[in-house]
Amino acid sequence: MTDDLTLSFTRTLAASPANVWRCWTEPDLLKQWFAPKPVEVPVAEIDARPGGKFHIVMVVPDHGRMEGAPGCILVAEPGKRIVWTNALGPDFAPNKLGDGPTDFAFSADIVIEPDGAGCTYHVTVRHATAEAARSHEGMGFYDGWGTVTTQLGELAATL
Repeated sequence: MTDDLTLSFTRTLAASPANVWRCWTEPDLLKQWFAPKPVEVPVAEIDARPGGKFHIVMVVPDHGRMEGAPGCILVAEPGKRIVWTNALGPDFAPNKLGDGPTDFAFSADIVIEPDGAGCTYHVTVRHATAEAARSHEGMGFYDGWGTVTTQLGELAATL
């Protein structure tokens, strides 16, 4: 944790910023990397504009379908940055989150910077409370987001 509310990491990917952006904004590509295998992503909806929809459905072996309320894109700078949150829905409408241990508000800030033939990829996830950040970290944030970042880099390098 970088502070009580924030989880973050940085990786170097062997893929161009444009290809990483495509993997974040093209639903068919997003489905291929967004969840650690063997988790499947049958639904990926993204409208990469401020106020646009960000909605992912995952199917987790032995747990079934995981689907939260659609989130909202806050910032969309093609090839550079995408920020989304689950606290708001499309067109900045407030979301009602559930009461479960995984139902906490957060925003994900993804920054992509050119670096030689590839890019530097920064992930910053901010939470509404320190308890939510600790819960997210305890659920395996670094392993899970790290795994999907590897999957993202591998896919983006093939485009």
